[in-house]
Amino acid sequence: MTSSLLHHAKILIVDDEILNVRLLEKILDRDGYANVSMTTDPRAALTLFADNEPDLVLLDLNMPYKSGYEVMEELALLIPEQTFLPIIVLTADATLEAKQRALASGAADFICKPFDNLEVSLRIKNVLRTRFLHRQLEAHNQLLDERVRERTKFLQRTVRELRKAQWGAGGDEAA
Repeated sequence: MTSSLLHHAKILIVDDEILNVRLLEKILDRDGYANVSMTTDPRAALTLFADNEPDLVLLDLNMPYKSGYEVMEELALLIPEQTFLPIIVLTADATLEAKQRALASGAADFICKPFDNLEVSLRIKNVLRTRFLHRQLEAHNQLLDERVRERTKFLQRTVRELRKAQWGAGGDEAA
């Protein structure tokens, strides 16, 4: 997988702290990611998600109006069941309960603030790589399904033609 493909990934940042948003934006920009949308208002997350169809969501947990858990619940309704869309939670809440709840709610990864910039960069790259490999696998499976359907139709046609030929040659029509 080329880094060029990864750098075209669409990333959505949802964090109520503008300084965190700007830091993440700076990290992503440094790493060559160009398709970044962001909000400091979690109430706008669903609209941005629907408008931008991101490949990755970077999400804070503790925000006014709506928690990151609530945002994940709402996103789960928009994401098809078999789709792997990674959510990385970035939060100052380092409790075991927060980690377990975030991961159980659909987060693919959990990073505690203050975070290490290199670690964030590497985790983003890793989950995006997984996202794109999953998409390639889905496309490959669709192609295989189509080939199976085509070959099944061909075999059904061939069987009908063989039966017709057998009947025409005086064969047992009950066969």
